[in-house]
Amino acid sequence: MAKESSQHKGHRQRMRARVEQYGLESLEPHEALEYVLYITNTRKDTNGLAHALINRFGDFAGVLDASEEDLLTVEGVGPSTARMLHLLPQVGRYYTQCAVNGKKCMKTTDQLVEYLMAQFAGTVQERALLAALDGRSRIKGLFWLRDGTSDRVSLEIKDVVAAALKGGTDSVVLCHNHPNGVALPSREDLMATENIVRALGLVKVHLRDHIILTESEYFSMREANRLPFYDFQTGEMLRPY
Repeated sequence: MAKESSQHKGHRQRMRARVEQYGLESLEPHEALEYVLYITNTRKDTNGLAHALINRFGDFAGVLDASEEDLLTVEGVGPSTARMLHLLPQVGRYYTQCAVNGKKCMKTTDQLVEYLMAQFAGTVQERALLAALDGRSRIKGLFWLRDGTSDRVSLEIKDVVAAALKGGTDSVVLCHNHPNGVALPSREDLMATENIVRALGLVKVHLRDHIILTESEYFSMREANRLPFYDFQTGEMLRPY
């Protein structure tokens, strides 16, 4: 194996010193990717490879969202590099989940949305997620319900109830995304939510909110006064709209 040139070695040292002092966010996208590529390319100059990947997939996020098969079509990308890049978004989501679960109180909708958006990062199809909260509004568990298409996901009542019971709490938040649309509920979303509120009420679980996400926006049915309420004592549905 050829030895690393002194010029290249010095460049890596400067990059590492810069990240250590100012963080990864101080780098341009191609520089950040070049830096990440050091993990599996211990000797190789990764600057050219970083540019080739961004040219192929559009931007830093596009590279990480690419499949391993597509990554391998770029000259210089081997199986280890393709696997590492493809895993990074999953690692980020897993870290966020572990860092928050059982620790941080979700006191506001904005805090909860920030956490939920991280779970949906890079998702190109509609998905549904149930978050179980404990008495202090801390995330106790996350349960993916169903994957859908680019513009639809089925919210099956039995799946929601089963996940809520598995969560072991009496308070849950339902969330799904609109990756190619706006953060507004459809008529089907509203009808499904009412049926879910009733079904959860029968097992003494309170639906605190149903949140719809896009990449940058959200719609909270609770904040918009569109979330029905089930009275545990009377079994009556109270509709705010």
